[in-house]
Amino acid sequence: MKYILTIWWWTWTFNLVSALKKLDNVSINTLVTMSDDGGSTWTLRDEYGILPPWDLRRALVALADEDKSQFLRELFSYRYEDWFLAWQNLWNLIMFAAEKITNDYWKALSELEHLFNIKKWKVYPSTFETTRLLAQLEDNEYIIWETNIDIPKHDGNIKINDIWVIKEKYAKILNILKDLEKDDIFYSMIEKAKQDKPIENINLKKTVEKVDYIIFWPGDLYTSILPNLLLWNTIDIIKNSKAKKIYIWNLFTKFWETNIYKLSDFLNVFKKYFWEDIFDYILIQDKSKLELTDDLLEKYHNEWKNLVKNDIKQDKKLIKKDLVSSWEILRHSIVKLEKALKDIIY
Repeated sequence: MKYILTIWWWTWTFNLVSALKKLDNVSINTLVTMSDDGGSTWTLRDEYGILPPWDLRRALVALADEDKSQFLRELFSYRYEDWFLAWQNLWNLIMFAAEKITNDYWKALSELEHLFNIKKWKVYPSTFETTRLLAQLEDNEYIIWETNIDIPKHDGNIKINDIWVIKEKYAKILNILKDLEKDDIFYSMIEKAKQDKPIENINLKKTVEKVDYIIFWPGDLYTSILPNLLLWNTIDIIKNSKAKKIYIWNLFTKFWETNIYKLSDFLNVFKKYFWEDIFDYILIQDKSKLELTDDLLEKYHNEWKNLVKNDIKQDKKLIKKDLVSSWEILRHSIVKLEKALKDIIY
């Protein structure tokens, strides 16, 4: 049996998990960030202080039986149109109810895994504490909340210099101090928030100690991938793991997060937080096998996205494979990922 941990991000990781499920004798664990505060999640977090449920839904559906997953995706994505439930989806309400019934987030998640008939695989919320993101830009401005980083009100050309996961109580105080322009107290509170980190999921360490592979999936680097890691001990837990660590190449930059990043820039960000180069394999798309039309390139260009360039020419860790399928959009292919990962894992 091969034990695998994936660092979860949104729909893209659905393809990764779907590929891994096709391999023989694998146990799949997914680590899911708890810092999301956009869309309908915003209302539930703001009104009731619950942990964000949306990425958990995606992870559970991905791990569910194949014959159920499509219906479950549609069912739990269903959004009500009645005024009192406007913009809420069924999954958010189910997760909210399950937590209230069990009075225990971990138990609620376990019960839902049982409902989904997920037996040998596990979803791990990165933390059970309510958290927010705090980013520092190159010009030293601080941005509070994931949504304000992901959909910026500031100049998106200004690079992100650093990011932290902080407890929600500090985020609320910082927002008030920022509005009041109480700069001295604001910066003092930031230092306190940085030191008093949220605690990682206490169940994570035991799992990481036995996994054979940890897969870092491409996605929004600062708002979706790093928030899984920047908790009290998670960096050390993963860094000290004997597991082989795989990084799958980002296809595109994101305008207000990774504007002109090349492959080396992504890797250097991970190196900054881990204090060393942790990756054993770097899986990248073979550009010679990438099907790109002018229309497709223009579509992404209009969204301020550019293909991530590989500026690392000589590195034995680099593995070039055909990973991507091209339709109206570019996506990592389940079939191609299965083949590429099988070559590494077995």
